[in-house]
Amino acid sequence: MSVQLPPYRPIKHRSGLKVMGAAFHALLMRELQTRFGGYRLGYLWAPLEVLFQVLVFLVIFGAIRERLVPGMDYSLFLVAGLVPFRMFAKIGTRALGAVEANQGLLMYRSIRHIDVVIARSFLELIIYFFTSILLLLGLAFFDIYASLGSLHIILFCWITFFIFSFGVALIMMVVGYYGGEISKVMSLVFTILYFTSGVIYPIHIVPEPFFSYLLYNPFIHNIELMRHAFAPDYPMYHIDIGYFLKWMFAVNFVGLLLYKYAERGMIRSR
Repeated sequence: MSVQLPPYRPIKHRSGLKVMGAAFHALLMRELQTRFGGYRLGYLWAPLEVLFQVLVFLVIFGAIRERLVPGMDYSLFLVAGLVPFRMFAKIGTRALGAVEANQGLLMYRSIRHIDVVIARSFLELIIYFFTSILLLLGLAFFDIYASLGSLHIILFCWITFFIFSFGVALIMMVVGYYGGEISKVMSLVFTILYFTSGVIYPIHIVPEPFFSYLLYNPFIHNIELMRHAFAPDYPMYHIDIGYFLKWMFAVNFVGLLLYKYAERGMIRSR
């Protein structure tokens, strides 16, 4: 009596794009669970974190805020600067431990190190972009309105800020992998950038020659343009978005270069 075998069905190989999409989805879900799984407030923790900082600065500078920022409410000023910069800082600092934190997933051949950085960076973009929307809606409840007449400029500033942050994340991933003690200094670097990027104060109050030195910081040009888009009466002083874009392309070029240099060593260490 012969046994009839089931009909032969060739195995369908998934395209590289589908494999990348599946890896990205798995990494994104893992990052969501890791980032918010341990908090009772869940996804609300990110906007509450920024809201707390805004309230602290409003209390500190409440008495002089009208004189501090001409043409713009100080709370709107803070939201426009704090939220994108916190996105940048989170993307950079979380990339430092990206390789070590995902060693288990990186054992799969379909998942590359750059996929981890893409997933982590994209998650921070979504979190802080919606945090910005929630805070702007909260300000509107208190009759503090942001102008949306230049919405295209606001979106342009967000996208370019994210691309810049992604380039920094690639650099930070390599630094975190090879750097050892150097990676511990990076939190100090982000703190210095925080206080020299005009996040909590308008740059026009800084006297010369320090004002000219501040303009070498590329983040100032993006943040100030975004503030002007939110409030057209807010003055811009010597802002050059082209300077920021040059930095953005340079940082991404260096980041990709370092990643290609370090990729083979990182793959061997899986």
